[in-house]
Amino acid sequence: MSTLTAPASPLMALRRMSEWSEIQAEKSRLHAREAAILNAAFTEALDEREGRTGTDDMRDIPVRSLIAEFSAVGRISSRTMESTMWNSYALVTNFPLTFQALESAKISPTHARIIVEAGAQIADQADRFAYELAAVDYASGESPNRVRAVARMLAAKHGGVTVADKRKKAHEERRVWVDDYDDGSAVLHVLTSAVLAHAALDRANQLARLARDPNSSEARPVLGDVEMSPVAGEDDTLIPEQDVQDSAGVGFGIAAPNEDPRTMDQARADVVMDLLLAASAETVQAAGAEAIQGRVQVTLPAAVLAGASDAPADLFGCGPVDASIAREIAGLAPGWDRLYLDEYSGVVTATDRYRPTSEMRRFLRARDGRCRFPGCAASTWKCDLDHNEEHSRGGATSCDNLGHLCRRHHSLKHPDLAPEYRWKARQLSGGRIEWTSPHGQMFVDHPQPRVQFS
Repeated sequence: MSTLTAPASPLMALRRMSEWSEIQAEKSRLHAREAAILNAAFTEALDEREGRTGTDDMRDIPVRSLIAEFSAVGRISSRTMESTMWNSYALVTNFPLTFQALESAKISPTHARIIVEAGAQIADQADRFAYELAAVDYASGESPNRVRAVARMLAAKHGGVTVADKRKKAHEERRVWVDDYDDGSAVLHVLTSAVLAHAALDRANQLARLARDPNSSEARPVLGDVEMSPVAGEDDTLIPEQDVQDSAGVGFGIAAPNEDPRTMDQARADVVMDLLLAASAETVQAAGAEAIQGRVQVTLPAAVLAGASDAPADLFGCGPVDASIAREIAGLAPGWDRLYLDEYSGVVTATDRYRPTSEMRRFLRARDGRCRFPGCAASTWKCDLDHNEEHSRGGATSCDNLGHLCRRHHSLKHPDLAPEYRWKARQLSGGRIEWTSPHGQMFVDHPQPRVQFS
C-alpha cells in the first residue's frame, strides 16, 4: 500500500532552497577559479610558442603538450580540453568584467558563456568594455534564456561587424543535412535565416496544437504573414482566474476532451514531416490549417522603417536582424505599433498604433514582450493577460494591474490553490512585477528592455 509523503515544513523548504542557491554560487566561483588556472597555463604555453622557431608543428609543441597532459589528468578528449582552454583564455583575457561577475557569483557559467560568445565579434577593447558593462548588468538579474537575445543586440550595437555582413555570410552557408542515430531515428537540420526559422517553428507549433485539439483556443488561425512588434492583431486572452486551472489542464495532469494522445513534441515533429513530404497541411488537419501562418515579432527604429538608417532590428527571443529584412517584414505586416522608450532603461513607456485597435492590449504586449514570471521567455502570443490582483477580489482592469503570463505560470496564481502552492503577484511602478513565492521569498521581474542604437 502506497503512502503519501507529507510536504516539508516551510522552514525546511527554505533551508533546502538556500543550500541549493549556495551550491549554484559555489559552482560559479569554481568555474571562475578553473578558468583562471587554465588561462594562466595556456597563456604561458602561448608565450612559449611565440618564442620558438621552426615549423608551425614544432612551434605548437608547448601548447599541444599542455593540452595533452590536462586532458589525460581530466580523462577528457584533447579537443574538449583545447576548447575549454581557449574559452577560459577568452573569458579571463578579453572579458574581465564578465570574469569578475562570475568569480563573485553574480552570474552563472551559462551567463558568462553567452556574454563571451555574443561579444567575440567586438575587436575594439573600449567597445568590448562598453558591451560587457551593459551585458553583465542585465545578466545579473535575468535568466540565461532572456540574456541571449539582449547580449546579441548589445554586441551588434557595440561591435564593428555589421548585421548585414554577418547575414550575407550566413545566407551563403544555408543548407539541410541529416545526422543518423543507431536506434533508427535521425535529426534533420536546416540552417537558414533566424526570421524564417522562428516563423517555421511558430507555424509548426500552431499546427501541432490544432492537430492535438481542433477546438483549442491556442490553435485559432492567424491571418497575415507576419506581425510587427509588439504585434498586430487582437488575440490576447483575458481569462478569469477561476478558468485558468481548466485551460491549463495538462499542467495539472488533466487531459482536454479532444486531446490527441501525442505529446506536443511528437505532434510538432509529425506536422513538420507532413508539410515537407506532402507539401500541404491537409494531412495535419483539414479544417483551418491552411490559414495558419508563421509569426515573428520584430522591433525596429522608425528611421530604419523609413530607410534612413540601416541599424539592426530586434527579432524577439533571438537578437539582431538585418535592416533590409526588417523592412520587408514591416511591409508585409497588416499594421504596426510605434513604441516610445525610456531614454535610459529602454523599457516601453507608451505605444501609438497606425491602425485602430485596443490601446491597453497593444501597450501591454509592447511593454511585456514575454511571460512576466521571473526567468520565463515565452512570447506574449503564448500568454494570457492576467490581473496581478484578481479581478474577483477587486483588482482593476488597468495597465498597472495587468501583465502577460503563460498558462504554466498563470496556473500558479489560481485562487483555489492551497497556500503552500500559490504564488502572489503585485505590480510596482515602471511595469515591474513583484512575485511572492509560497514560502515568502520575493522576486521582481522587470519589463523587456529594447537596445537603442544611436
